Amino acid sequence: MSAIKRCLWNGLAILLIPAALFAAEAQNAFNEGVKLYKSAKYKEAVAAFNRAIKAAPKSAEAYNNRGLAYAKLGQQDNALKDYDEALKLNPNLGDAQFNRGNILFAEKQYERAIKDFDEVIKQDPKAPRVFVQRGLAFLNLKQFDKAVQDFDQAQKLDPKDIEIYYNRGLAHRRLGKNDLAVQDYSEAIKLDPKNGENYNNRANAYSLVGKYDEAVKDYDEAIKLNSKDARIYANRGIIKQRLKKDDDAQKDFQKALEMDPNLKDKLAPFIGPLKGK
Repeated sequence: MSAIKRCLWNGLAILLIPAALFAAEAQNAFNEGVKLYKSAKYKEAVAAFNRAIKAAPKSAEAYNNRGLAYAKLGQQDNALKDYDEALKLNPNLGDAQFNRGNILFAEKQYERAIKDFDEVIKQDPKAPRVFVQRGLAFLNLKQFDKAVQDFDQAQKLDPKDIEIYYNRGLAHRRLGKNDLAVQDYSEAIKLDPKNGENYNNRANAYSLVGKYDEAVKDYDEAIKLNSKDARIYANRGIIKQRLKKDDDAQKDFQKALEMDPNLKDKLAPFIGPLKGK
């Protein structure tokens, strides 16, 4: 009932900061490119990094940063070419490897992304967000045990990252370990008690272990925080129906359909009058 939390390359890109590594012309262009990138002027940043690369054609850092700018412009192919070139020039540039892995992840090339994340982890086994990204790739490949292992490692390294508990909870649910999923979502709620999606997910997990009263309480809280999410009303209606609270369930179904008519097919088995319409 929940989607994998989006933890994609555009939120995790590593921009290499200026360093006095080049001749003045290349350094000035590089510095300008970084400034423009940080100001979200990505076309101008590409132009600046072009000048840096022309003046210092063996700068892996310049290729990495131009790749980031291309990615922001939606030019993933150009971004990948730049990351490839950066890694040819410096095979140990883990930042470029991570950035390339994130692009591949965003393009749903999960196996290739995992290979890049593997290499980054070899270089830096204490980088929690690399474990998160690799865990998400495993999650998308339905390799849930491996996903949990990566989220476990990420949690040890960064126990305050809400995304870890959110996504590990989803992996636990896919493995049928719903009690562990409840624990993960409970931790996510402690860290971010104003996030309705965490309550919705814990409610889903509660429902799978038959704790319907607890599920309804969480759906109630989720609706308080996110009253425009039709899914939550639909989910609560299903659980209320299981609790034999048919009138309340019908009200939730009606509310869900008013907000999102596309839920009609999903709710049809639960709402008698919808059949045949």
